[in-house]
Amino acid sequence: MITKDQNNREFDTITRKEALEKLFDLWNPPFNIETVPLEDARGRITAQALYSRLTLPLVRSSNGDGIAVCSAAFAEGPPDTSAWVAGKDYVRADTGDDFDDRFDAVIMIELVGFDGEGRIFLPPELRVVPGLNISGTGNSVMEGELLLEKALPIRACDLGTLALGGLRDVPVVKKPLVAFIPTGNELIPAGQLPKREQNIDTNSILARHMLLEMGAEPLILPIVKDDPELLKQALEQALDAADVVIINGGSSKGAEDYNARLLAEQGRVICRGVNAAPGRPLCIALIGQKPVVNLAGPMVAAYFGLDWCVRGIVCRILNIPTPQRHTVIATLQEDIFPSRTLPDSFEFLCRVQVTRTAAGYQAWPVPFKKVSGRRTVGFHSGQCIGRGPNTAKGCNVEVELLYGPEFILFDEEAIRNSYT
Repeated sequence: MITKDQNNREFDTITRKEALEKLFDLWNPPFNIETVPLEDARGRITAQALYSRLTLPLVRSSNGDGIAVCSAAFAEGPPDTSAWVAGKDYVRADTGDDFDDRFDAVIMIELVGFDGEGRIFLPPELRVVPGLNISGTGNSVMEGELLLEKALPIRACDLGTLALGGLRDVPVVKKPLVAFIPTGNELIPAGQLPKREQNIDTNSILARHMLLEMGAEPLILPIVKDDPELLKQALEQALDAADVVIINGGSSKGAEDYNARLLAEQGRVICRGVNAAPGRPLCIALIGQKPVVNLAGPMVAAYFGLDWCVRGIVCRILNIPTPQRHTVIATLQEDIFPSRTLPDSFEFLCRVQVTRTAAGYQAWPVPFKKVSGRRTVGFHSGQCIGRGPNTAKGCNVEVELLYGPEFILFDEEAIRNSYT
């Protein structure tokens, strides 16, 4: 179904969820595996279940600092140790130490007394049994033991476990290479001073680091002017090099918005617009078996498109679920849309500042068309989905926290002043 906005532009009536589902029904990404050194494996996704290649300890060992003794000598209580000789009647056995097979128990060093002549003394109530304070063979890990399941991100603590199991190289899912093409006659690279009718390309650095966070390998291409032939050449170059291509800008119906038309000419369009804003004119296409996403140009729209659409595609390639942020239920302190109510099928992704009081969480909307890009993209503590009637002051909304709950402010007056 096609709908039109207030500027008479046509867009598909399709939700974000439906857009990704349609793509995934038609596209099966290849499952590519590579092997990386253990030291470089943190954050990567396991390509298969990982098992220990060895057993540790190889033999039984002491699980504390002490002396190894023969338990049979303690059958009737602690023996007279005044004439004991080191190496004959006992040996030192510190944590993790192997020791002579003649001994089968370890007494913790805190219980052992030494006099000036090297003789040892033990508490009269001490009980010693076979295996006391001894770790058996394989107590740390057994050969063939499962260390880490398939399709999990490798954490720092997992690296130690894998090292314990004798793994030096780790099979992981190969990172998808995602090309990003910034387009627009008005764009200049970040770091240059803009003149009249120029704008800084902020989205390339945004995309680079969001892609790195997602676990992808970014390929940021130079700015391309709004010229159909140049755009086609850039798209062909990106398709040759990358697994996924993002074109930023030219997604709407303006006189120089060529990119959506280019995708229709080159491949199969999955959706032409979504029932979500900002970034409603997002376009998804398949060219060959490579997804191409055309994001709207404004930074806020590009951010949201990267966050829900591109992130979903990258996670599909990595064979992992899309990560879920910590959420809280908060009460809106202002209307998201003071003058109108959204239809139930339409989603509005709104940045909010979250505060906490004795009564619960409060959400202060930050409309992206009324405040700076910094405030809508880079500063505030959460985002919520406005849908249907739940956009009015006093409604409870689910807020995804963009920082941990420990960063939520308690100073309501400071937030009120910031909002106004």
